[in-house]
Amino acid sequence: MGTSAGALNVVALAAFAGDGYKAATHRIVSLWSTMGLDDVFGPVGTLVGTGLRYLGQAAGLDVTLPSLLDTERMHDLLDSLICWEDLHANIRSGAIGAVAVTATSVATRGTVVFVEKRSSVPLPPYDEHRNITYVETELTVEHVLASAAVPVLFRPVRVTEPAAWAGWYVDGGLQLNTPLKPALAFGADTLGVVATQPRHWIERPAADLVPGDDEPPDVFGAAALILRALLSDRMIEDLHQLEVRNDRLMRIRAAGVDSADVTSDRKIRVRFAGPSLDQAYDLGRLAYDVYSRKAAGVGGLRHPWLSVLGRLAGGTREDHGDLLSFLLFDPDFTSAAAELAATHE
Repeated sequence: MGTSAGALNVVALAAFAGDGYKAATHRIVSLWSTMGLDDVFGPVGTLVGTGLRYLGQAAGLDVTLPSLLDTERMHDLLDSLICWEDLHANIRSGAIGAVAVTATSVATRGTVVFVEKRSSVPLPPYDEHRNITYVETELTVEHVLASAAVPVLFRPVRVTEPAAWAGWYVDGGLQLNTPLKPALAFGADTLGVVATQPRHWIERPAADLVPGDDEPPDVFGAAALILRALLSDRMIEDLHQLEVRNDRLMRIRAAGVDSADVTSDRKIRVRFAGPSLDQAYDLGRLAYDVYSRKAAGVGGLRHPWLSVLGRLAGGTREDHGDLLSFLLFDPDFTSAAAELAATHE
């Protein structure tokens, strides 16, 4: 089960499952390491198209600006990188019980979990407390792109199947960045959480962060703050609730009392793969260092679109790095990020 970039990881893992999960993981890392900026968004369409659409919309013309980046070419890229038939076959054979990706519906503002599953796996009912709807379908590249459509940066995606839930969707991380609740709804008793943020709150700034001057954060700094909040806050809250729930269950069992609460009948184990609090800023710093090395001086001539992307991101060094870590589709960065992730396990 995945959200945002995790949606691509999940469907790729399901498609490559026949290789064994260790080999499948290596293939996913290799997949990410083959992507470049030109594979993800069109530089000309982004610079020219976005500028013209913005001016046209500001002038009152009948045009809209759906996103800052023109990401239409991602459809063909993902369609070619993932063998969708293998994914469907692995589910039909029973090698995998279900695969799910989450997206946020523009129409309902709720979370929609698109699920491809075996008939023996029950579909969870609507969750009215978190506004989560479970929709059975055959997963396609549309569902993955919808789950990863970061608002403002990436274009919203129109999902066509199933017809009852056709419409526009954006990143599932807006409401449910780490889909712990859906995983529990499917009966999981062990959760593997792969995250780019720590599982605990950052209580104080890192000691080596340079204090800013009297100027407030610019719009890029604010964007970095929003993205960090979307990525970490709900995950931290959900993991904390799981800890409280497990502690309550242990105390009930220790007292020899049978709980009538069905949801408390099993202890939920969590295996967390992500940075510690001391490593919280590592990924952003890595993105900034790769960008600085490749886009500085004559490097900017060899990597013009990387240089342009860096200027668009703006912000302070830390904000700059955080924003770039979402957009830096560059083999040097993705390979180094995979190595960094191995130290966070």
